This record gives sequence, structure tokens and C-alpha cells, in this order.
Amino acid sequence: MTARIVDHVTARRAALIATIWVPLGIVLGAEVVVVAVGAGGPSALIVHWGAGGLRYGPWWTYAVLIAAIGVPVIAFIGLVMARSTRMAGMNAWMPAIAMAITVFHTLGMGVGSVLLNHSPLAPAVPLAGGAALGVIAGLLTWWLLPREAPAPSETEPSDGFPVTPGEVAVWTGRVELPAWFLSLITGVAAILVVVGVLLLLTVSHHAWAIFIAPALILTTVVTTAQFVVTASPRGLVIRSALGWPRFSVPIAEVASAGVAQVDPLADFGGWGLRWVIGPAGKGRWGLVTRRGPGLEVVRHDGRSVVVTIDDAGTAAAVLETYATDPT
Repeated sequence: MTARIVDHVTARRAALIATIWVPLGIVLGAEVVVVAVGAGGPSALIVHWGAGGLRYGPWWTYAVLIAAIGVPVIAFIGLVMARSTRMAGMNAWMPAIAMAITVFHTLGMGVGSVLLNHSPLAPAVPLAGGAALGVIAGLLTWWLLPREAPAPSETEPSDGFPVTPGEVAVWTGRVELPAWFLSLITGVAAILVVVGVLLLLTVSHHAWAIFIAPALILTTVVTTAQFVVTASPRGLVIRSALGWPRFSVPIAEVASAGVAQVDPLADFGGWGLRWVIGPAGKGRWGLVTRRGPGLEVVRHDGRSVVVTIDDAGTAAAVLETYATDPT
């Protein structure tokens, strides 16, 4: 079964409903169930299963947990989808992720853990069941959402320039993530570290797992803060200053190269290293650090790579020179 093709407005509206309103309804419904069960049952429920024994806490702990996870997830992904005016109807995976996370945490970590609180089946069965239902909900969302028809490319094609025998044209540029973006990501990691230390000191020495998130964030920042971009007879190479990650488009795979006007939120849902379904209905990688012109290289199969970089026109011209005449 192929996805139903609709116009951009309809596809975007469906994506926003699946990203914001349906998950919000699930969160509110879960809160109603938790409040109804918790208020009518024992004042304290098991809130921690661990080697240290059972730990009890107020029933509203689960209500807070549902809201603390659900509202930020819905707000963040919903904001990205609302601002992603050019690609919302092409990327059903974002609503699918929002739906999967919402179903998992509301049912597995919330309602299921409350209903089976004193059962020997908890917490394994609620978490496993919530995870399975989350995966199913995400897949159904991705499958059922309508798609919009591919849009024509807005990339301005570049012309190659003559290269005399014995000459080789090579272009190199550098891409750096904006300082405000790096500061924001680093700040989030720092907050998570502080929260982790507080949990270790006040709640449980088993809370070390919370440091996994800031470690991953800081690793991502270090490896993607700066990239070197090279256009040459071999094709396009995008390489992190540390050597990894690295992306390349061999010259034999280059169908065209040109200058695209890039809006980070509208086209890619944000800044940094991104992947979306592009206007042509094919995968589109983006190394996006700002709004404005960028180099876009399209492969013969329709997939493309976009880099927001200075002098994108010259880089595109080098690639066009060797793509049209690889000798």
C-alpha cells in the first residue's frame, strides 16, 4: 500500500495533528486514568524497583512523570513540525517518533505501572507492553499519514568552467556550527550533569545512567562542530575536523550541483547535521548552520546533500565541470 498523495496544506495539517493533538490527547487520557486510579487507591505506590528494595512514593508521581516527558516531547517535535513549512508533509517519521514516545511513556511508564503496581508482573510487563505498543503506534502513524507530491527543485544550477589540460580545479571551504547553537547544546549537557550528580547524592547511586545523555551530547558537539568541505575531480567530500563523521559523493554519482536557498527550520527542521525527505521525495542530507545560500549536490538517483557554506557557487561550478566531463 502506497501513501495517499495530497496537497501540501492537507499533508502538513495531518502531520501536525499526528504530532501535537493526538499525542496531547493520549497524555491527557493517561493523566485521567492515573488520577482516577491513584486517588481511589492507596496513597503510596511503588515508584522504584531496584536492588535496594521497593521504594514507595505518592501516586501523583506517575502523573508528574507523564506530564514531564509528554509535554516537552510534544512541544519540541511540534515546534519543529510547525516551523518546517517546506518539509512537514514529506517526513512522516517525525510524527511517528512523537507518537511512539508518547504511547510508550504514557502506557508503559505511567498507566501500566499504576494498574499493575503491586503485581509481580511489574515493571517488566508494563514497560515491555508499552514499548511494543509504542513501536506499533509509530509504524501505523508513518504508514497512514498522507504525503504531499514532490515539489520542483528550487536549486539554481551552476555552469562548469573551462579547465585546460594539465590544470586541476579544487575548491575547499570550512563549515562551523554557530556559537549560540554550540552554547545551547553544551548548556543542556551541563544541566543534565548537574541533575545526575544531585540524583546520585540524594536518590540512588544507581542513577549513573543519566550521564549517558550528556556524554552523547558532548561527543556529538565535539565531532560535528566543524567540517571541511572539498569539491574536486573526485567529487564532494564533507569531513569533520576530527576525521569522522565523513560524507562523500563520488563524481560519477553527481547528476547536478547548484546553489539552493536554505531555511534551516523550513527545510530541515533545525540546525546541524540533518536528514529529511526532500522536495523530490528522496533522502536529503543537510549540514545546516545558517539561513541563506548553500551548495546542493544531487545524485543520479535523486538523493541530495546540502551544505550552507560561503562561495557555494564556485564549489558547484567545480563539481559541474567534472560531472559533465569527468576526464
